[in-house]
Amino acid sequence: MPRVAINKKTYMIRDLSSWIVGRMHAKGLRQTDVAQWIGINQQSLSRRLKKAREGVDEFSFWDLVILLKNLDATDEDILRLTKM
Repeated sequence: MPRVAINKKTYMIRDLSSWIVGRMHAKGLRQTDVAQWIGINQQSLSRRLKKAREGVDEFSFWDLVILLKNLDATDEDILRLTKM
């Protein structure tokens, strides 16, 4: 089924979660490492990623800024993941 505009935010949040996890694996990072960047513990990051996979936005703007910078997001990634 094609993605429709009504659910665009949900799909974008799911894509963001998948992108974060994929970049963590590509860079050999653990959830503990990434959680330290945004000042939370590993359990909180795990919960946020799980909620994001369900389409619920749990990341703040500044969390995303830090994650995108530290996970080496390209300009294209940033536009794709954040443009509504």
